[in-house]
Amino acid sequence: MNDLDTRIRAAVPDVPDVPGLADHRARILQEARGRRGRRLRIWAASTVASILLIGGGSMAVAGTGNETPWGWIADNVFSIGRPDGSACFQGIRVMWEGLAADDPIVLDARAIVADIDLEALDTTAVEAQILADHVAAMNDPNEPAPREMSPDEVKQSAISSIVAERLFAGLLERGHEMWPGHEVRLSSDTTECR
Repeated sequence: MNDLDTRIRAAVPDVPDVPGLADHRARILQEARGRRGRRLRIWAASTVASILLIGGGSMAVAGTGNETPWGWIADNVFSIGRPDGSACFQGIRVMWEGLAADDPIVLDARAIVADIDLEALDTTAVEAQILADHVAAMNDPNEPAPREMSPDEVKQSAISSIVAERLFAGLLERGHEMWPGHEVRLSSDTTECR
């Protein structure tokens, strides 16, 4: 260990244990390991270890138990178990530009997304619409045929659609208006679910 390593380790603040964080982190890493090769396993473990080592203090304060394999904290997460023991993971977060993190629209948007129980969502109707749109696109001779979607990808797409609907309806109910420079959007990253 060199002098820089020693200084970095000494600078890490003491943080109290966050209940369930270790189990959640272990589950995410296990799912990531099941889907990717050795290089990705090393990358994911290194990323999480770096975040915990360097940003441990801020994670303990800001962490919601929604850590992602990509190294960022999601406002909500969803996982679909697969027969091989792996899982399709989806991290959803509210994004904004030109606004402060404590702007009321940002705080309300993040609260709305975090409060949605993704596991309990009935996605049946939205999945049916996504599949119908997909079939129509495949049968359109004027457009290149889209690639096939797995049932897990359809489910993830349905969840993203429902979360977006609920987010923007919730913001309207709370009296928020958006205009260029004063707006939020959703971002969703998923692991490969083919």
